[in-house]
Amino acid sequence: RGGSPGSTASLPMLLLPVLAAPALRLFVSKSLSISERSAATTALREAAGDGRPLRAVQFDSPRRSLLISGEDDEDETLRHHIVAALDAVAHEPHPPSPVFVAVTSEPQTAEGAADAVERAVRADVEAFGLREPLRRRPSPGWALSDVTPALHAVLDGAAVGGRWDVSSLVAVDGLVDEKLRAGLLSLLHGPSWPPEKGADPDYWCDGSFSDTLSGGPASSGVGLRPARLAALCAEGRDTPPAVAELEARVGAYLRAVDAASGGGGVDVCRMPEAAFGPEVTPLAANAPVSSDGEAYGWHIDADPALLPPSPWTDCFGRYPNRSPGKPRFVTALVYLSPEWRWPEWGAQTRCLDPPTGEVLAIPPAPGRLLLMDQDISHAVTAPAAAAGDTPRYSLVLKLCLHSHRGSVAPPLAMPGWSPPSASGSAQRLKGGGGV
Repeated sequence: RGGSPGSTASLPMLLLPVLAAPALRLFVSKSLSISERSAATTALREAAGDGRPLRAVQFDSPRRSLLISGEDDEDETLRHHIVAALDAVAHEPHPPSPVFVAVTSEPQTAEGAADAVERAVRADVEAFGLREPLRRRPSPGWALSDVTPALHAVLDGAAVGGRWDVSSLVAVDGLVDEKLRAGLLSLLHGPSWPPEKGADPDYWCDGSFSDTLSGGPASSGVGLRPARLAALCAEGRDTPPAVAELEARVGAYLRAVDAASGGGGVDVCRMPEAAFGPEVTPLAANAPVSSDGEAYGWHIDADPALLPPSPWTDCFGRYPNRSPGKPRFVTALVYLSPEWRWPEWGAQTRCLDPPTGEVLAIPPAPGRLLLMDQDISHAVTAPAAAAGDTPRYSLVLKLCLHSHRGSVAPPLAMPGWSPPSASGSAQRLKGGGGV
């Protein structure tokens, strides 16, 4: 005031207190190893880069997890940095229980850390679409009473985590009636193409069907062209009406099975993209023909114990299929050919019991639906020569079943039906829960 321009002589000096940066707080569940704790601590200091003191606190949690408090919870870079550090000290490439890393901008205490982690898990489940139930209702004119069992079997028995475990498959008729079968098949060929003539080249192409997760040497046969497959897998309002109806009926059936079995409810969901990535689609189709011969090998559709690192494994971990309290991986396969002469035309779906080598054959029939655990080793069988050029069309829907009650795996068969037939190693079946 009164000084010359640019002069500071007359400006008062303000003395500001130097405030220490708040300490970083890292909450670590007690189940983490010393090497994991050390890696997370070092990575957090590197990521912060501002010399702030770090305070690490242990907390009780059933989940292997750590929580960073007081940082920007919208910054995914920090999470990725910590996860990379934990991966570097893992004793195996894909550990059964990955560490869930959560970041919160809110101050936390050791007592509230476990709840904060679970809130972060629920936020990830929603953000990545890991549990989006099929909510459509079946159209009028179809009823659950139309569904009848054609086959119910268990195989591949083993002791897992102190319990006797078997893989299950259930074939039913009546869930897909003639109208729905025809509507689903119409999605696989052009309006003027006769399906018995062979796979419509506008919809199908050689070499695009893979019967392995990796798409390796066992890949063979014709598959849907990418644009046709994308249209088949469309979601929301873009879902083809026939696919929406199929999902509605399968969901209604599985919820009815759960209710009849005394379950507390089940969410029937599509396999989310975040489990495997975009390479593995929630729907698929195949059309084997006689000339395929022995082209198709044994494979599984998926195993939650073998998933790659992903948001799914972050939230649910890796675990044997049918583990209580964990999502169950199930495939729904529907046979779509308008006519199939069994056994002359063959083309059965084969399921393998690995411990004994015993094979269970499921005969195809128009509209028949096969539900089976995705970790069952199975194989497509090419039609017999008597079928000529007629393909055996089928549509595959990959599902995750989330039980509302954590003590059992969601079942696949109505409890009032005959007990399952046991193949191979499953003949030691102890009880029928979860089948």
